[in-house]
Amino acid sequence: MKKIFFIVILTIVLFTNISFAQYLLKSKELNLQKPFSRNSPLTKMVLQSVGSSGGFNVGVGSIEGEVAFAIGAFAEIKTRDISFIPQTNYWKAKKQNNFELAGLIRFYFSRKAISPYIDGGLGVNFYKSEKSDFTKLSILAGGGLELTNISSAFNLLIDGKYKLIVNDGGNISAFIFTAGLKFPFR
Repeated sequence: MKKIFFIVILTIVLFTNISFAQYLLKSKELNLQKPFSRNSPLTKMVLQSVGSSGGFNVGVGSIEGEVAFAIGAFAEIKTRDISFIPQTNYWKAKKQNNFELAGLIRFYFSRKAISPYIDGGLGVNFYKSEKSDFTKLSILAGGGLELTNISSAFNLLIDGKYKLIVNDGGNISAFIFTAGLKFPFR
């Protein structure tokens, strides 16, 4: 039994090495780069059109006429001009606060040093105040600017959002203005 096992393993190793050697020989003959090389044209094209990043933002808002402090964290999964943004947000005004889990679709108008965008989506809110405590759906719409030439390690975001928390006892509206940093994953 040990001999058969040894022969099978040896055959697999030899077959793998021969196949890999043929691959290297063909790629050199055709003057091709390895398909997953960082400098291959295919890899460059994919990295330019698709990517991901993460970041955070802080700012102020107006929630039902009260000034609020806002903080959030997000990830971005992008294609050429459209991105999916899962995010968490927290804001606190005098006697009310809200934690939100949201998903946005973002559309970029251009990909230059200053990239304007609009976005919109839905969120789930865990709202608490003196009068009520509930979990409700929200609708988000907004836009902003992404400044990409600040640093090679991060981008600066300036963002504004209108949020409407849909509630049976009366909708809650908020305007949130934030600035943040986005760190591309390379």
